[in-house]
Amino acid sequence: MIQIMNWFSMVIGLIPLNRQQSETNFILDYAMMCIVPIFYVACYLLINLTHIIGLCFLDSCNSVCKLSSHLFMHLGAFLYLTITLLSLYRRKEFFLQFDARLNDIDAVIQKCQRVAEMDKVKVTAVKHSVAYHFTWLFLFCVFTFALYYDVRSLYLTFGNLAFIPFMVSSFPYLAGSIIQGEFIYHVSVISQRFEQINMLLEKINQEARHRHAPLTVFDIESEGKKERKTVTPITAMDGRTTTGFGNEHKLAGEMKRQEGQQKNDEDELDTSNDEDEDDFDYDNATIAENTGNTSEANLPDLFKLHDKILALSVITNGEFGPQCVPYMAACFVVSIFGIFLETKVNFIVGGKSRLLDYMTYLYVIWSFTTMVVAYIVLRLCCNANNHSKQSAMIVHEIMQKKPAFMLTNDLFYNKMKSFTLQFLHWEGFFQFNGVGLFALDYTFIFSTVSAATSYLIVLLQFDMTAILRNEGLMS
Repeated sequence: MIQIMNWFSMVIGLIPLNRQQSETNFILDYAMMCIVPIFYVACYLLINLTHIIGLCFLDSCNSVCKLSSHLFMHLGAFLYLTITLLSLYRRKEFFLQFDARLNDIDAVIQKCQRVAEMDKVKVTAVKHSVAYHFTWLFLFCVFTFALYYDVRSLYLTFGNLAFIPFMVSSFPYLAGSIIQGEFIYHVSVISQRFEQINMLLEKINQEARHRHAPLTVFDIESEGKKERKTVTPITAMDGRTTTGFGNEHKLAGEMKRQEGQQKNDEDELDTSNDEDEDDFDYDNATIAENTGNTSEANLPDLFKLHDKILALSVITNGEFGPQCVPYMAACFVVSIFGIFLETKVNFIVGGKSRLLDYMTYLYVIWSFTTMVVAYIVLRLCCNANNHSKQSAMIVHEIMQKKPAFMLTNDLFYNKMKSFTLQFLHWEGFFQFNGVGLFALDYTFIFSTVSAATSYLIVLLQFDMTAILRNEGLMS
């Protein structure tokens, strides 16, 4: 599905022809990105200047139909010309930069998976792949139905010249949706990389949870030497005997306490009992470390990978974020006017004018289509942000467990502490957004619904009966 979308994007001039090759013919790469917009502008001017082919200039199109057609056409022109100008800016450089950084990230992830012995775990990836392909299949079916309805209606009206009004009616919304499809694909790739990092971090977390705590063995001999320095030669034998006997009891009690603590760690997943580990002094202790195969060696690379993926998110949002603004605006206007036409016109005079019914259903179809695309964009942006936050949560949980590798090496503790602190700064600095105007998360849905409700309250108060009587649609 991704390859089909990429090829279709190149055909209609939304992305360069050889976007992944640095040394190619510049004219060949950007030929379609110039030809298709010029053809669109020619069709737009032909309809608005000659008044011959346009739907809004037909005699059978009443005033409501003309208003709907003009709004749909001019709004589409604003959408298409805006995304086209933004697509010409830095488009090929973005693809080259994105692919280069993604290849570096994948190489390090594969290395970490070999260290963690996770190169054969594919269950989660398969589940994600099913949902991923189902989403693209659903989008393909929705767009197929929308295009079929528009092309069929225009062909019945204009015959072989139907491609001219199609260019100024549904084509801009199709092009804008495909651009958002490119955004969806790149955000899903970023989200997948965050998931892979979280799987590697979760494996370290499970090892810290199930591995036995470090055994603490007191150095009896060194403590005895300290005792011998403070006693006289006459009482040295009695002092050594008493000290050794007391240290043996201390060691036996400490070993029993550690065994009980290991059982509690295996039975419970929380970290509330880990606070008891601070009751003894590690300065006079020797830690016997378990030398089994573990994946904590991946932590420095995983922290670097997390920063690289966040940087990749920044350049992706810088490329597609500005194009979300006109698309969301067009989706908002089309949805509001579609609800208005459906409730105030089609419910009253539906079926009495073919062109008016066509415009009403066209608004409803494209409002639903654009809302589906907008929802998928918001959902994937939220998923990417949540997966990024989950990485910091897993690292913080590992720190609370105080595993053996963290106690024996201060480097791991400092790295994890720096990572969690740095993520707090990242969280306040970056979030997927539309040029800072709005955040691409679920809060945008609430804001849009609130604004749409206010506009609909005003629009639904208009009395359309007089206009419909003048047009001969009501008796």
